Amino acid sequence: MNKKFKDTFHTEILPVPNLDKRPLWSVVIPTYNCAKYLRQTLNSVLKQFPDSQLMEIIVVDDCSNEDNPELVVEEFQAPITFYRQPINVGKTENYATGIKMSKGEYIHLLHGDDFVNDGFYKKMEDLFGRHPKVGAAFCHCHYINEHNKVIGQTEILANEEGILDNFEETIAIWQRIQPPSIVFKREVYEMVGGYDQRLKYIEDWEFYVRASVYFKFAYTPKTLANYRVFEGNSSSQSIKGGKRVGTIDQVIKIMNGYLPATMARRIKDQRNYAASVYLLNYIPYLINSKDLKGFFVVSKAFLKYNHDIRLWGRWLRFIFQYRKFLKNV
Repeated sequence: MNKKFKDTFHTEILPVPNLDKRPLWSVVIPTYNCAKYLRQTLNSVLKQFPDSQLMEIIVVDDCSNEDNPELVVEEFQAPITFYRQPINVGKTENYATGIKMSKGEYIHLLHGDDFVNDGFYKKMEDLFGRHPKVGAAFCHCHYINEHNKVIGQTEILANEEGILDNFEETIAIWQRIQPPSIVFKREVYEMVGGYDQRLKYIEDWEFYVRASVYFKFAYTPKTLANYRVFEGNSSSQSIKGGKRVGTIDQVIKIMNGYLPATMARRIKDQRNYAASVYLLNYIPYLINSKDLKGFFVVSKAFLKYNHDIRLWGRWLRFIFQYRKFLKNV
């Protein structure tokens, strides 16, 4: 692990200069047109805020053009650093700005429309303490809507807390982590660089796979984070017109470039199946929103990835009974 992952597509994250005292935590909060949720995001962190010597909070705004997150930050009588990009630089560069500003040993990249539950930071710190050689720690996560209603959850990856065995293969098959639920040691970013600048979507999945090649991940099945899904956020926008489809191919190609060739071959069928199910679940939404372009693009990709006859029947049901399945999207 003494060689850095070198690539022109990943922003280099330099080590923190020598400091007399360095915070344990850096909570980096990227924002873009999500100020109405930022108050809840900040409250969820500040309720667990130890002090400014142990935790720094950095809000990095990607030149929002529909709201003003700085006004929200100013409501809080707390040491929060706010930085606004002079122009819109895109998600990955905005993330990199915040990470480069950070000084903590642990970095929590918490999007400005998500939030964490009480005990999140204590539990992550505990996982790192009990497993000092891991590079990341994460938890089970709820999906919530704009009204904070739980609409789903991530997969339970283990019933007991601890280091996940063979996780580089598990995460390479498909994305099983949502951003608010995971914390990385800063040294991981210093080793593998920032998020891939070629990717407009699904950049988090590629980063998690890349990091897992070099570092072990610790996990708790406790639900301590909340990932928001709503009409205006990046994830929802990326499926319109099938925009996300091309990125799936791109991410898989990038990952296959550094995964062991034997692993890439071994997981190919499982990954194709996972991609098929993922795409399939958007069919009712696309039909309901009358997004014909998106429906055809996503359906074409589903047909390319799918090799399981059982999913063909589900695809037809999702088309002809789409209203029944909207709650699952």
